Amino acid sequence: MKPSLPALSLRVALLVLGAALLVAVVCLAASAQTASTPVPRRDDPGQDGWRTEAFQSAAGAQLRRIKDYLGHPSDASRTGLGELVTADFAGAELRPTDLREVWNRGSIRVSRASAAQDLRYRGAAGLAAALDRLVGPLADHAEPRVKFKIVHVDLRAGEATTRQIFSLTGRTASGSIEQHATWEAEWALAPEGESPRLRRLKAVGDFEENRFDGDTGTLFSDRTAGVLGHNASWDDQLRRGTWSWLGEIEASLGPDLVGHTGLAIGDVDGDGLEDLYAPQAGGLPNRLFLHKPDGTASDRSAWAGVDWLDRSQSALLVDLDDDGDKDLVVGTFSALLLMEGDGKGRFSPRIAFRQVSYAYSLAAADYDLDGDLDLYASRYTPLPEDPGATVDVVPKPLPYHDAENGAPNFLLRNDGGWRFTDATRETGLDADNRRWSFAASWEDFDLDGDPDLYVANDFGRNCLYRNDREKGGPPRFVNVAARAGVEDVASGMSVSWGDADRDGRMDLYVGNMFSSAGNRITFQNEFQPGMSAEDKAMVQRLARGNSLFLNRAGSDAGGVTFSDASLDAGVTLGRWAWSSIFVDLDNDGWEDLFVANGYLTAPAEDDL
Repeated sequence: MKPSLPALSLRVALLVLGAALLVAVVCLAASAQTASTPVPRRDDPGQDGWRTEAFQSAAGAQLRRIKDYLGHPSDASRTGLGELVTADFAGAELRPTDLREVWNRGSIRVSRASAAQDLRYRGAAGLAAALDRLVGPLADHAEPRVKFKIVHVDLRAGEATTRQIFSLTGRTASGSIEQHATWEAEWALAPEGESPRLRRLKAVGDFEENRFDGDTGTLFSDRTAGVLGHNASWDDQLRRGTWSWLGEIEASLGPDLVGHTGLAIGDVDGDGLEDLYAPQAGGLPNRLFLHKPDGTASDRSAWAGVDWLDRSQSALLVDLDDDGDKDLVVGTFSALLLMEGDGKGRFSPRIAFRQVSYAYSLAAADYDLDGDLDLYASRYTPLPEDPGATVDVVPKPLPYHDAENGAPNFLLRNDGGWRFTDATRETGLDADNRRWSFAASWEDFDLDGDPDLYVANDFGRNCLYRNDREKGGPPRFVNVAARAGVEDVASGMSVSWGDADRDGRMDLYVGNMFSSAGNRITFQNEFQPGMSAEDKAMVQRLARGNSLFLNRAGSDAGGVTFSDASLDAGVTLGRWAWSSIFVDLDNDGWEDLFVANGYLTAPAEDDL
């Protein structure tokens, strides 16, 4: 769909009328309820028998008193600490005195120490003293940002224990500081209607403190408005959030609630500067920004012929015809679009693969070693044209943790001259190919000279396809993820390859979900008592977070296996991670990790 400004007033009016009728029906139904008719609370764990979840809510409310004190140490917040602890409260040092510097790159320093266990701080005054020491490096407390994530609850007669992840960021006199620790708290239970009281508090494991010295207080500064703000599309479109557009674009045009749209980077006009292509939700034009020598970027979307209004999930700037300039691939709701670049920034449509609609991510490599780049399209939701789906019923992932009913992915072989062939089945990539895929990445993990493929799946086991190309024969892929130890059933969102330990072999980092609620609930006896131990362990794994797999020489999977180094490396807590990448941020020769995370936000906290 090319952009235009059709008159949508009639359709909008009908949409508004339908919404008004729906509201009227709901109001009439609500008015029919009598005062004696209770409205069920489906989100009340106390009514569902989940005492542990009800307690974590109460404990979380009490921990907010610590957050208030750290941000505003005052008589009122000190009084709040008195209402938090028992008379016999005892706490340990929350910021160890023996911090040792483990990493120093000039303006950035990282210090760690094992948590102290000596319960030397007594009563509310003692807790205040421990908290004052914790934020001692901050400039006048500087209103730090404090977060608690309760990941474990153990209830016993009259008492409870919680384990929570603590994080703090704030300003110092010379820059900024960041602290991370895991705290263990013992609570005295209170009569119904009263809050639990904190009896013991200590840190467990390592305490980590990161300091950055600089005027900005951060390593990176947000330059989005400075680079893009002079374009009309910045004010008209890009600076407005998804929530705003959901209220203005009707659903039939395909606005994306979650925001599953990617980015593509590449020099499209041959000036040596990287340009930016940004797919957009349905009803909004995709945007191409050309990088200028002064550091700004100019919107040339319409001029370049790439301002599609179709809901677009993914894009890739890559040379498909081997003429030395970038071509453009865009995954839209209706088709996979291949466009030829002219080397000056303009593009012409060449192919629209209707059967490869709704591609969530794209990856290119010369898998058959014939000198041109082939394409792999990862797909997610089954659409009506897919087997097993109908117009009115789109399958849900079943079972949730090991689904095989997603949309099939596609391998498109580049035969030259803008001819592409579906080679999915003939190469063996049709195996394990309906697992609700989010992302894929090519890499020669076994160092045999041809590219292999890793696919991160949201609702199924991840796949590692080894390229078993025989000499003189066609490539054939075999899924060796189980044998290599990288199935990683954990709601895979992203995948990145990099040599994390600099041993010459490519390692693997996979972005997944981290869920504090999942960590609490799935380990309780009340959770799915009839589920097998194997399936329960798989579901528990869903909440752990991101994974780092180190490439090891072995006797399986073509001479390569992987070891799960996630916990030892401290890289699981990427929170609700959508994408991740190995990148050397400080140019020291070691791969760092950058993780993009977050989820839906709305104007009201209770608006789900």
